[in-house]
Amino acid sequence: MKKIILQKLDIYTPLQQNNKIINEDYDIDNYLHYPILIDEEGTPWKHGNLYLLSKLKNYKKPSSKTLDSIANDLKDFMLWCKQSDIDYLTAKRKVLTPTYKYRGYLQTLYENGKISSSTLKRKISSVIGFYRYLINEQNIEFKFPLWEEGITSITYLDNKGFSQSKKITTTDIAKVPLVQNREITNEEFIKDGGNLKPLTEEEQITIVKALLQIDNKEMTLGFLISMFTGARISSVYTLRLKHFNKNIDPKSKDDIPVKIGLGTDCDTKGDKQYLLYFPPWLYQMIKIYIQSPKSVIKREKAKHIFEDYDKQYVFLNNRGRPYYVSKYDPYKQDYRDIPNGNTVRLFILNTLQKVLKKNNQSVNLSFHDLRATFGMNTLNRLLPLVKSGEIDISFALHYVKERMGHSSLITTERYLNFQKLNQVKLKIQNGFEEHLAKLINNEL
Repeated sequence: MKKIILQKLDIYTPLQQNNKIINEDYDIDNYLHYPILIDEEGTPWKHGNLYLLSKLKNYKKPSSKTLDSIANDLKDFMLWCKQSDIDYLTAKRKVLTPTYKYRGYLQTLYENGKISSSTLKRKISSVIGFYRYLINEQNIEFKFPLWEEGITSITYLDNKGFSQSKKITTTDIAKVPLVQNREITNEEFIKDGGNLKPLTEEEQITIVKALLQIDNKEMTLGFLISMFTGARISSVYTLRLKHFNKNIDPKSKDDIPVKIGLGTDCDTKGDKQYLLYFPPWLYQMIKIYIQSPKSVIKREKAKHIFEDYDKQYVFLNNRGRPYYVSKYDPYKQDYRDIPNGNTVRLFILNTLQKVLKKNNQSVNLSFHDLRATFGMNTLNRLLPLVKSGEIDISFALHYVKERMGHSSLITTERYLNFQKLNQVKLKIQNGFEEHLAKLINNEL
C-alpha cells in the first residue's frame, strides 16, 4: 500500500439535467493535491479512497494537509493489516477484530517509546472514522462490535476562561494513556501550536548578528517579522506586496497595522483574521527591500504572475518561487511539491546553525520559537506597568492575546506561567548556589 498525490482532482457526477452536466453530491468541482491510496500493483484501494472522497462532501472541506494526514494513517493501517495477515473487513471473534488488534499494536509502539500518545490518538481516530464510514455509508456489517461506546461528560475552559461542560461519545479503543499535564510544571516550553521556547535577550542578539553576517535578505526580514510581530511562518512568507503599500511618517513611532487572515491573501491558522503590528523601522525596511533591484528581478523570474500585481509574494527565492504557498493561491495546482516553508527550516539547520557554531555560539531554535519570543517580549514589557498599577494583569494578557491572534486566553496565560516558573527556578537555583558557596568557603 502506498500513497500518491494528484495535483488536481476534478470532481463531477455524470448526470444530465436540462442538457447540462450537474454535480449533485459535491459543492466543489476540483480539489488540489488530493491523496490516492493504491496497492503494490497500482490498483486503487476502493474503501480507503471512497472514505477520503467522502470528506469532500462536508460543508467545511479538510485542508490538503489534513486529508494527507488521514491518508497516511489509513495507509499505515493497511500496511499493518497486510503484514499481520488480517482482513480489515472480517474477524473470527471480538478480540480479533481489526480495530482491537490495531489498537494493541499501537499501544505496544507507545510503550516502547516509538510513538507519542497524541500520535496514537490521531491514528486510532482516523481508523474509527474510516469504519464509521463503512458502517453508516457503505452499509457493511460486522459480526462482532469494533469498539464499545459510552457517553461521558467533560469539563473545559472556554476561550474566555469560564468553565463549561459537554457530553461526548467515547470509544474504549480511543482511550489513550494519561499524560502528565506539563503546562504548569514545564519551565522549558510554552504550548502554543507546539512546544515553543522563547529566546533569551542574549540569544536574540546572537541570532540577529548571525543573520546580518549571512546577509540573506529574505531570511533576515522573515525572522525579524516573526520576532517583532509574532507572525507564524505561514503568515510571514505569504505576505504580499499590497500589505506594504502604506506611506508612513518617518518620524512616527506608531506601529503599522496589517490585516491578515481570510480574505487578505495572507494565511493564518484557522483562517482567523487579526492584525499584525509592524514597528515603523521594520515596515520601512520591507518597503525598501521590495523596491530593490534584486527583489524586482526575482519577481520578474516568477512563473506565476498574478492578475493583480500587488498580490505577488513579498519573499521569493532566486528562481522566483515563494517560500510558502498560500492555501488559496490560484496557481497552487501547478506546483508538484507545494512550498511549505521547508527552505526556511533547512536554512536554520544548514546555514544559520553553521554560522552560530563558527561564532562559538549555541542556540537551538525553530522558526516558531520566534513567535514565542515576541509573545514573551511583549509580556515582559507590560509586567512593569502591572507592577506600578498603571494597568492590571487582565489587560496585559488580553493585549498579548490580541497581538498574537490567540483564540483562547488560556494559551496566552501559558506565557505568564512560563515567565513565573522560570523566575521561581532562577531564585531557587540562586539560593542553593549561595548556600553551597558559603559552605565551601567555610570549609576552605
